[in-house]
Parts: sequence; C-alpha cells; structure tokens
Amino acid sequence: MLLHLIKKDFVIVKKYVWLMFIVVLLIPPFILWRMPELTGSISYVISVVFAVFMLLMYVSMKEFQYPKASALLCATPYPRSMLVMSKYGFCVTIFAACSVIYWVETLILPKIGSFKFEMMMAAFLGISLLISIYLPIQFKIGYEKTKFFFIVVFMASPILLPQLLKINGNPYLAVIHSIPVALLCVMVVLISLILFAVSILISIRIYSKKDLILV
Repeated sequence: MLLHLIKKDFVIVKKYVWLMFIVVLLIPPFILWRMPELTGSISYVISVVFAVFMLLMYVSMKEFQYPKASALLCATPYPRSMLVMSKYGFCVTIFAACSVIYWVETLILPKIGSFKFEMMMAAFLGISLLISIYLPIQFKIGYEKTKFFFIVVFMASPILLPQLLKINGNPYLAVIHSIPVALLCVMVVLISLILFAVSILISIRIYSKKDLILV
C-alpha cells in the first residue's frame, strides 16, 4: 500500500523526474568547473537537496492545484497516515537514487570527489532534519506559504556548507572523530530514524485533523 502511494507521487512528477536526475548528474561536474573548492561532499549534498526539494515541491504544487484529488484519495481505503508516510518515503527514495547517481559518477569522473558511506550518512542526517521540519509545517499551513523554504535552503547551501566544514578542526569534535566509523554511521541512522518518526507522528496528527472538502 505504501509503495503504491510512493509510486503515485513519482507518476505525478514523471515528466520531470528524469530531467531532475540529469540535473543531479550535471551539478558535480559544473561545480568542479566553476567552483572547484566545493567539489566532493558539498556538491553531493547540494545535488541531493536540489533533487529532493524540487520534486517534493512539484508534487505539493500539483496537489495544491487539484485539491479534489487529495479529498478523493482520503475517501479510498488508504488511511491518512499512509498518505503522510508516503511523502517521507518519496523523499528517501529520491535521496537513495541521487546517492547511486553520485557514486556511479565518482567512478567515471574521480576528480569530482570520492563517495564514502559516512558522507552519505551525514547527508542523510541533514536531509532527514530538513524534511522533518519542512513536511509538518507544509501539512499545517499548506504549500503556498512554504514554497519559498526550498529557495532559502538551496541558496544558503553553498554558503553554509563550507562554513560547517571548517568546524572539523574544532577540538570539541575530537570525541566524535574518535568514534569508530561503523558505530558513528549506526548512530546517525538511528538519529535520522528518530527524527523521521517524530516528524511523521506530528504530520499524521496535523493531517488527520485537516478538512478536505470536495467542491
């Protein structure tokens, strides 16, 4: 049931999903060409953020344009909780696809950087945090009032990410660097899952009280 709802969102964006993945494929080489200092993990994170929020916002825009569709869908045997969870599953699926694309790209063009599992886990934590904040707000106040969230995040990414990387030399992070990579990845996954779980519960509570009127 959940997979069908995730597939439904991909059907909505089918005209743009392949175009978006091509853009994701082009972002790291473009950054290597124009801003070589941002190659590697930063270009990977930027491409992931771009794809996840662009496709998510396009789905939300279509649902905003056709409110009857959501009301009719809620009238089917699909519970509202599944409709909420499908949005999170949709984002995770895009993240996984972007990660595979970047991994293959690093094999073909080593100059864009190397693909590391811990880098993917760190990106997953970042995406989890953004999605866990964004989706409950969108379910609460709607697409129209949250559509600029992506623009702010995407425009800020090239500025904030390099600054975040500078904290690697901070002595207070020595404890984190001393943790084995495998254990650190497990901790990151658990934190991400907790963020998703809390966010999903909040979103379900919001969406279950939302009035969807057929007009």
